[in-house]
Amino acid sequence: MSDKSLELRKNLETKGLDALFITNPANQRYLEGFTGADCFMLATCGKNYLIADSRYVEMAERECRDAEVLPHRAPNPPLQDVLSRLASGNGLRRIGFERERLAWGLYDDIEKALGGVGVELVPTSSLVEGIRAKKTEAEIELIEAACGIADRALDDVLPIIKPGISELDLKVELDYRMKIGGADDVSFDTMVLFGARPSQPHANSSRGARLKAGDFILIDYGACRDGYRSDTSRTFVFGKASDEQKLAYKTVLNAQEASLKKVFPGANGRDINDIALGIIKEAGLPAFGHGIGHGVGLEIHEEPSLRQNTDVFLEAGMVITIEPGSYKPGWGGIRIEDTVLVTPDGCRILTRFPKELMEL
Repeated sequence: MSDKSLELRKNLETKGLDALFITNPANQRYLEGFTGADCFMLATCGKNYLIADSRYVEMAERECRDAEVLPHRAPNPPLQDVLSRLASGNGLRRIGFERERLAWGLYDDIEKALGGVGVELVPTSSLVEGIRAKKTEAEIELIEAACGIADRALDDVLPIIKPGISELDLKVELDYRMKIGGADDVSFDTMVLFGARPSQPHANSSRGARLKAGDFILIDYGACRDGYRSDTSRTFVFGKASDEQKLAYKTVLNAQEASLKKVFPGANGRDINDIALGIIKEAGLPAFGHGIGHGVGLEIHEEPSLRQNTDVFLEAGMVITIEPGSYKPGWGGIRIEDTVLVTPDGCRILTRFPKELMEL
């Protein structure tokens, strides 16, 4: 059994659970190396089982480190029957499930089947995600590689930014540059916004939005390398920036730099968030409503989450974003975001694309 599975076993024992039913693909990949989808895992205190339909059985047998691969779905037994058999065969009485991930219909089928053999289903949260929050050296290397791919791709597309280019065309070109530059895929749906549209922190890129002089350009993007992701946001001005744009940009950059200085083991995410909010509000600008940052790894948003009204304490080995922003409807928006490693004595920024205001 791998060190990761042994760590989960400790969590199960602490919670008085005999096993965990895992539906999150990222957790399956973390524990067993399985890269497929639409499969399920039962992690017991002694052994892992990967439950797959016929499309993924061979793939699972090749990829899984230790798990026994079991088929389900016609002509094989349904999932709930496979779980019932495993519970009876392993003497399981309390099985946890990922409460944020398990759909009601599937829960209902499983609960009925397991109830018939005297098994209790117990809702859990973050039993695997909490382990994933601290990265190993191998994971950090992959995230840093993804960051480097993303940095180079953005630098490569700057020369093609011309009057009249659409948001969607620039997005497609950036995605292409990341993939030919070594990415397996993009981290998430790349966002490119022009003009006043960056006031929408997570809008969709449009073919109809065309670049013109004086526009903001906000790009939020990332590369994926062997499953691990990067996350970067940069904001530019096309042509000469106005005084208002320059002042707003400097304020958001100051907020990010001040926040980065407070990233170290033991720091409270709430305090980091409040520092950035204070700087932006003091300047009279609209403050961001999203959190100052989030964990990055096998998923683009994972633990820890740094935001208002929530205490979360950083540990060395965590990889997070720091991403303050200011958004004004009808005018535009600015966000500056980096992927950051928490080190024993502070932090190290993994995304290295320059942050001074660029007038393209």
